Amino acid sequence: MELSNSNKAALLTTGIKIGVPMVAIGVGIILVKRMLKKNADGTSTRTAPSLKETHIQKNNLTITTSDAALFANTLYGAMLDFGTDEKTIFSILDKIKTKDDMLLVIKTFGMKMYLWGSRAAFLGQNYNLIGWFRFELGTKEIAQIKPKFDEWGIPL
Repeated sequence: MELSNSNKAALLTTGIKIGVPMVAIGVGIILVKRMLKKNADGTSTRTAPSLKETHIQKNNLTITTSDAALFANTLYGAMLDFGTDEKTIFSILDKIKTKDDMLLVIKTFGMKMYLWGSRAAFLGQNYNLIGWFRFELGTKEIAQIKPKFDEWGIPL
């Protein structure tokens, strides 16, 4: 059974009348949420507040820049796409001994687009490693790593 041209046109028109507003509402909601997203202290979630002007003291490093790149890429891979590999994240964080090591890993990780753990060029937003942790780890996992970050003086 084939539809006539007038029936096809009616279906297309109905689809446009319903679909376009639905997409516009969805995009609007995402943009409003992005604008309203703030840390508890009122700063942007894009960068952890105390990391903005922090300098890495090279004499306190226990890892090389190559190690930092490997750790950053491994952490990114553990959080990318659907599902989070918490064991890998905990394993990498156990290898990081000093605040300066962690700062180097965060700096090496850089800012990466995030939208529900995937690469999203259009609707995603740039976050550093701390931002990715906030989105990808649950309350239980955050509580597990928070003491280490508190010891380093890095807000999580």
